[in-house]
Amino acid sequence: MKLLLSLSTLIITLNASITLPTNFETNFQQSITNDKGKVIKYEGSVKYQNIKELISDGVGIQTEFSRNLFKWNYTNPTKKEVCTDGIQLTVIDHDLEQVSNYLIDDKGINLEEILKVAIPLSLKDYKATYNETEYLITLDKKNQLSQIVYVDELDNGVKIIFSNMHYNLPTFTETLLECNTPKGYDIVEG
Repeated sequence: MKLLLSLSTLIITLNASITLPTNFETNFQQSITNDKGKVIKYEGSVKYQNIKELISDGVGIQTEFSRNLFKWNYTNPTKKEVCTDGIQLTVIDHDLEQVSNYLIDDKGINLEEILKVAIPLSLKDYKATYNETEYLITLDKKNQLSQIVYVDELDNGVKIIFSNMHYNLPTFTETLLECNTPKGYDIVEG
């Protein structure tokens, strides 16, 4: 009986999915390793918000639309802000005094979709394949994002470790996710 109960608990746990919060704020350390073994390390903070909106068509049919907003604030080794709404990516490089704007193709990273297809490997580890990229995701003891590892389109190994994670902050607003262009910066359209 104990074995059956243990197996049932394990099956239920392994069938669990990753819950994406409405918003989060966290610190991060990111390492990028190229195919020659050279490692570049970054650190900073990231804010995220999932916004769900209803859009009506001309005949009154409503469709739910979801937007995933991110703002990455890199503080070391360079100061940079990266903002995206899943459609456009804005990079403000304070060292270069330059703002670059890009349109994201359908191969962009969609955290919500990645977590939806994640399958459990253990109690805290998950694997997801999204747009032909495999992601390994680790949760902390509170079942919050702790680490994401993947290989990017340039064959770089990317590892992002989150610390001091805060989910579903009540005072979180969309304005926290905006990249404001400083006066005098060059603007590049990508």
